[in-house]
Amino acid sequence: MNAKHIALVGTGGSSGDTLALVEAAIRAQEPASTFVFIDTQPFNLRTRGYTRYNGTGQVQVLSPENCGVHAYTGSQTTNLMLNGGPLAYRKLLTRCAQAIGPKADVLVLCHDRMYVETALVRAAKARGIPTVLLQEGPFCAIGSTRAQSSMLRAKAALAPLINMSRLVPAIPDYGMAGHDLVIAVSETYRDRWINAGLDPRAVKVAGVPRFDRLYSSPPGGETRPPRPKAAQTLRLLYITQPFAAHGKVSHEAARTALDVMIAGLNLARRNISFDLTIRAHPRSTGDDVAHLRTGLEFAATMDDGTASIDVEIGRADAVIGHYSTGLLESLMLGCPAICVPVPEHGFAERAEAEKQIWLTATGVPVARTADELTTAIGLVARGEALTEINWPRLGEETGPTDGSACEVAARAILIAADFS
Repeated sequence: MNAKHIALVGTGGSSGDTLALVEAAIRAQEPASTFVFIDTQPFNLRTRGYTRYNGTGQVQVLSPENCGVHAYTGSQTTNLMLNGGPLAYRKLLTRCAQAIGPKADVLVLCHDRMYVETALVRAAKARGIPTVLLQEGPFCAIGSTRAQSSMLRAKAALAPLINMSRLVPAIPDYGMAGHDLVIAVSETYRDRWINAGLDPRAVKVAGVPRFDRLYSSPPGGETRPPRPKAAQTLRLLYITQPFAAHGKVSHEAARTALDVMIAGLNLARRNISFDLTIRAHPRSTGDDVAHLRTGLEFAATMDDGTASIDVEIGRADAVIGHYSTGLLESLMLGCPAICVPVPEHGFAERAEAEKQIWLTATGVPVARTADELTTAIGLVARGEALTEINWPRLGEETGPTDGSACEVAARAILIAADFS
């Protein structure tokens, strides 16, 4: 292999961290490789902002404004049509080709279901540049998701008509945009993509790159040595999720889950000694926890979420959350996790609800009421919160946990780049 120029595409969340980790692994194998990082997060009209990225690549930011797609509304589809439909998309293609640059040997994306991402893929294909979809983590939906909110049901009903009009391009299912290679986190996901129609030769399993740092505690066996009993005063960590602010869950359902947290924590603290740390989400405004903090009868410590989550988990005796991947990471580190579910009817899409359904079937203590949360915290205090965990089931979402995910993904990307 020769040194390559690689275009990386990040879209918020942990995509920038994931791509930076894989970038480092590529440089370890091909030190002369160069990179460009294309940030498409500004196209996420609900949250905006930028993708956190600490790699070496030159950063190119793509936004509706600098791509000639004026954001008249909060809908990408509506905006594209109001800006001229096919004409606006051609402008987007041109801008994406400029961002990729003339020297790229491969385009690597973690997501491919926004118009700007489809334009990047098409621009690369037009130049004969191979594209790679790198699944950044667990809980990814392959195939069409079923809308549950009235607004999303209306959009889903209109989608076939919009696609037939050819005013905007159809959005493919995740990973189904014609990539030369899809890097899956587990054999379970590989099978799903193959069943959806991908060539088995085009799907490779690597694991979750950002989980490499957790590999000393892989969830691979039927049993796991129990975590030592907690200290006299438990250290509980609550991982926030701004799902209501991001439109994934209704505000009413989010409030219901927080009310269970408030009542359960207040009740438990009457008989169990514990300290609570509330970890903010990187894209949280702070409003996500205001209701919780107001309702608690005791003071909680706030964590701004800038420290690596595994560091914070390492300081905790248990992690409380809803359906965050942080609960998976907690279990991988041998730390008990407690799930406080969001009411299923409150999810905007069924696929989002299914993440939580899957998690509640892993054997983690589930607390739908204040009494159940008190009971779950009691299990932690007695050192019994990990006894029912189905470790092989966790492997469906974590994939191999031997610390080699970045290395495997990097090697696969370099091989794909050789075909440019």
